[in-house]
Amino acid sequence: MTGEPLTERLVAVALDACDPQTARAAGGRALFDHLACRTAGRRVAPAGVGDAAAAALLDRDDLHWPSLTHPGAIVWTVVLATGAEGDERWRAAAAGYEVTARLGRALGPDHRRHWHATATAGTVGGAVAAALGLGADPVAAAGHAISVAGGSIVALLERSGTRALHRDHAAQTAIRCARATALPATRLGLEHPRGLFAATGGDPDLLLAPAPPAIAETTFRRHGTNGFCQALVEAAAEVAGPPPGGPVDVEVPEAVLALASDPRPRDDEAAWWSAEHAVAATLLGRDPGEPGLHADPDVAALTGRVRLRAGPVARVTVDGRTAERAEAAPLADDDLVAKWRRLNPDDPPPVHLLETEGERA
Repeated sequence: MTGEPLTERLVAVALDACDPQTARAAGGRALFDHLACRTAGRRVAPAGVGDAAAAALLDRDDLHWPSLTHPGAIVWTVVLATGAEGDERWRAAAAGYEVTARLGRALGPDHRRHWHATATAGTVGGAVAAALGLGADPVAAAGHAISVAGGSIVALLERSGTRALHRDHAAQTAIRCARATALPATRLGLEHPRGLFAATGGDPDLLLAPAPPAIAETTFRRHGTNGFCQALVEAAAEVAGPPPGGPVDVEVPEAVLALASDPRPRDDEAAWWSAEHAVAATLLGRDPGEPGLHADPDVAALTGRVRLRAGPVARVTVDGRTAERAEAAPLADDDLVAKWRRLNPDDPPPVHLLETEGERA
């Protein structure tokens, strides 16, 4: 297999990783969370926004932490659009998650300086998922997608709504690539000296390295803050209580420091993206996502005392007490149902998706 193009090898590894039972169980949970986010997002989505963007509008969609990608909004949009059902649905979704996660991880930090990895890797993962759902060639679909994927990181740096449209564009492009597999596809789009890795950064060795199934490794967001700060909230909750005067020392991974630091958030959107706000609100026993909380004098004062620095995990030190989390606690099925009801109080949750041996949606 070593002489085959990386695109072929990536798709082969992704398909080999698709255990039917894991795909069904983890896929049902992932689809449940996607529908919760999409249903809530639809209520606030302006005209012209597609399903993938709607699922991301409230910034509650799933997160594959090792690759720093959000596969679900793209993968589920294309899988549902293909009409695939039963085992074909779960296999297509699992492969889409796997390709997205593997490529996102392989692209790495050099890529993320300029590109939105969810859009780049998600276009390719979505194309593989769409091809499997349509009965088309996933290698050809991936070859097309690698050549046309993109998404500027500036949308994230500005925290603009464009970042949601990245998901729409990725989903629409993925379906188009899957439907065009009769066209000869690019074969060396990843490893060519002028290909994706050479142009935007990446480590080919990570692409095929052993890893847990991505669809089972993907996490769901519990707390009212951005995905980078989920573990940070749980660390802060362990040492909660009004701290004495002086700074609150907080360590966060470098990605959090780069994208989620704002010691003086001036509106709800900025507060959502502020690690300092998330820590301060949690220490005071408040929900970081509470509207208008950034203007609360106690929260604002404590937010300004939070001092961030880079570290390997989320760590909060208050008055000599320290708590740390490498990642947020996973959500059980009951937690997913509770999340649905918070986001969609007037819509019944599709609980059959959480029943491994139950009805297959």
